[in-house]
Amino acid sequence: MKAEINIQIQSPHAKEIINSLKVDNINIPQDMQIDMNYNENYANIKIIMEISSPKDILTLRNTADEILEHANLIINLLENKRIA
Repeated sequence: MKAEINIQIQSPHAKEIINSLKVDNINIPQDMQIDMNYNENYANIKIIMEISSPKDILTLRNTADEILEHANLIINLLENKRIA
């Protein structure tokens, strides 16, 4: 069974978010695919993974969480916000 998570981030920094996150897409699980693109003010991220065990669902969720954390960090840095 395949599972898919779609993340859409609205930001004037969509291009920078995607360009920064793409660099980090190395050593991902063999049966995972991450597609990233941007248009205007939206960063679009799709994570697809073949689920063959309960552990795979956690891997998929943890990957989405990590992407969201990194995107938030990038936005805060570009907007010169203090990170607590």
